[in-house]
Amino acid sequence: MMDDSLFTADLNVASARTRDDLAGLLRIIHARADRPSLRALEDRTRHARTPLSKTVVSEMLRGARFPRKAVMLSFLRACRVPEEALEPWLRCWERVAASGQGTGSPQPPGGAGSGPHHAVPAGQHGQRDTVLDEPLSGPRGPGATATGHGPGAPLAAIQHAPPRGAPGPQVRRRELGAALRSLRSSAGMTIEQVAERLLCSPSKVSRMETGFRSGSMRDVRDLCDLYGVTSADQRGYLMELARESKRQEWWQSYDLRLPYGHFIGLEDDASSISVFHSSLVPGLLQTADYARFILKNLYAVPGDEWIDQQVEVRLRRQLLLSRDVPPALDVVVDEAALHRVAGNSQVMRAQLDRLVREAARPNISVRVVPYDHGAYRAIENSFTILEFPGEMKGVVYVEGLFGWIYLEREQDVQRYTAAFRETQSIAASDAESVKLITSVSRRLTV
Repeated sequence: MMDDSLFTADLNVASARTRDDLAGLLRIIHARADRPSLRALEDRTRHARTPLSKTVVSEMLRGARFPRKAVMLSFLRACRVPEEALEPWLRCWERVAASGQGTGSPQPPGGAGSGPHHAVPAGQHGQRDTVLDEPLSGPRGPGATATGHGPGAPLAAIQHAPPRGAPGPQVRRRELGAALRSLRSSAGMTIEQVAERLLCSPSKVSRMETGFRSGSMRDVRDLCDLYGVTSADQRGYLMELARESKRQEWWQSYDLRLPYGHFIGLEDDASSISVFHSSLVPGLLQTADYARFILKNLYAVPGDEWIDQQVEVRLRRQLLLSRDVPPALDVVVDEAALHRVAGNSQVMRAQLDRLVREAARPNISVRVVPYDHGAYRAIENSFTILEFPGEMKGVVYVEGLFGWIYLEREQDVQRYTAAFRETQSIAASDAESVKLITSVSRRLTV
């Protein structure tokens, strides 16, 4: 294998059953290849047997088009997937093509502050990469109201930061999934063998192990029997994790797709959040007007109901910053985010002023990479790194045109953490960043 070949052995390609599953796996490949632009992919395959077009690749990664086999192989090669790793993808393509299972109804595309739409790739186990599409969120703040934002958005209840005690259900799902995966590995069984014994689908087993599905008490009991778990303490611990993973949390009262709810659950339990955005103010620090303008301009959504809900969800997400023991939030933005006016000067000035206020909190750092620095490693990316207390592994969400990619392999987390620290080191200091933000805000005519 060449030194620059892409690592794909941890992706459970064999468990993909639908076109959505295949599209999700291809998006992971695209993210791991450093998200080459559509033009770059087109150029790389210009003299190949099957040249790629920007339109075809875009539709393939969005799940809007099921690719020809030759197109998929050409894309994989352009992303540096080695020849010896292509056979599982060929079998996957043939299985999906034979199944005839397509995608669901069209949804808003991914990209900066995208809405939830893509299905989570089925059957991924071990170290996980999962597709996540996150909608933009609005601001947090005592006394926030929906005045001037149309009907809905009942924000009166969003006033105080709730205390955070035991880990949330999403964290418990991950703990349970890791334990079940370890037990299966020790038993020397594959996901397919477990599914066959329990008379269920491999996708169900895989989603339990990745934390994207909460196993029932009966599921956990049957798995304990299958894996030979006889210790009453160990069985009791696993059953308790299953019970706690079903606890209702605030975001479950909203009509949110599973991947977004998964992200919110992890974010809500994070002890440290590191965010880099190249062109927008990150969601945890957005004002309602700023978020609302971006949502309205990104999506052709009839009526305000969906937008109202997304703003409300973001307001509630931001309450975690006001807890008695809040997470540490480190934000780095490119100076372009300060100058890209959303709505009008009044909306943008309010947003910049909020950045200055939030930067004064002891748990929040806001730093800006100034224009005069020039190009840098992370400039074309936007991502969030979540870290957790105890032994729970960190995760990374990479935002791009085709949605949010969820990465948990240790080397991926380390790679993005290094990129964030490097970007943080070239940014202006906290004090200088506040001066820069204030200067841009004062130049806006209200």
